[in-house]
Amino acid sequence: MAKNMAQSPFEKTSIDKLAMAKRCSHEGAKAGAKAAVVATIATAIPTLASVRMLPWARANLNPTAQALIISTVAGMAYFIVADKTILATARRNSFNQSLTMARNLPQSPYEKTSIDQLALAKHCSREGVKAGAKAAVVATIATAIPTLVSVRMLPWARTNLNPTAQALIISTVAGMAYFIVADKTVLATARRNSFNQVAHHEA
Repeated sequence: MAKNMAQSPFEKTSIDKLAMAKRCSHEGAKAGAKAAVVATIATAIPTLASVRMLPWARANLNPTAQALIISTVAGMAYFIVADKTILATARRNSFNQSLTMARNLPQSPYEKTSIDQLALAKHCSREGVKAGAKAAVVATIATAIPTLVSVRMLPWARTNLNPTAQALIISTVAGMAYFIVADKTVLATARRNSFNQVAHHEA
């Protein structure tokens, strides 16, 4: 029956939204990769220089801590820039789509779409922040326990993982968990609400 039915404007909207989601993810990945490269270079130079020039850094920042600092900044830069780029691209495409529909379909149900999409964007961001915060708390606990235990029980960890390295390991995992879960939650919430909206209009 679905094959014989004419494609409704809302069915076309769902296809367009899926294509837009893929395009936003692609743009976010590219922007995040560029930011990670820049952050790696910008962090590696002062970190390596401080180890050579500052006595405190030479005493406390062993190669493990140096690598953790650089990878932490690079990972944070990637996820922050990718997340912001995805949301900015989605918002820009949403406004462009709403303007196109408003010009072509005066007095149509699409005039309400821009308001609904703004509310949806706020709802998705709020859900992403909550889910990311929960994931960061869980990741902190799940990482802190084995890290602190390994420092007490394993000779290699006791030698190489000073308090700075331990804090960097825990904060790295917590930060990665926050941004990964927040990003996935924003996209999943937007996709779920998009399909629910299409199903509601079809009903």
